Amino acid sequence: MVRIRMQRLGRTHRPFYRINAIDQRTRRNGRVLENLGHYDPMMKDEDKQIVLKVEEIKAWLAKGAQPSDTVRDMLGRADLLEGELKAQWEADRAHALQVGKCKAALKTVEAAVAGIDKMAEDSEADLTPFSNNAKRLHNMVKKTVGAAQVAKAEGFAAEASKALDEATKANASAKPEPEPAAEESAE
Repeated sequence: MVRIRMQRLGRTHRPFYRINAIDQRTRRNGRVLENLGHYDPMMKDEDKQIVLKVEEIKAWLAKGAQPSDTVRDMLGRADLLEGELKAQWEADRAHALQVGKCKAALKTVEAAVAGIDKMAEDSEADLTPFSNNAKRLHNMVKKTVGAAQVAKAEGFAAEASKALDEATKANASAKPEPEPAAEESAE
């Protein structure tokens, strides 16, 4: 099977990639069937970063060549994919977006856990139940990331924020009120 994939060139800290049609069994820098463009991530102008030979790419895709994931993303953004490849690319992008939302919820829960733990160190109140609840929610959110369960992750993040608020209230109520300064009368 023929793959459309990138071949790294360039030098250290200055990568340059050629997009090639290569036999799947060939090593990365092996024999190239056809050069289909290039990608220069160091180019300042984003329009000039990716140069694709559109007709040649469409011909290889019509013959059944399979793009690598990175090249498929490039081709999808350039609107060169059709049919099943385009549907798979769109599904992968939607899944990646959902995973990103789950990761954002995970960060929210991690911030709540860190906030509760910091409060527990400085507080005289017993914040262990709030800390345990937040850590339980942290473990549950971790499980939603791989499955891209956005609704569950956001629900757990809301619960963690609520636990942080309740811990803050418990901490505030446990602090002793400052005593008013005693005025000494000079007689």
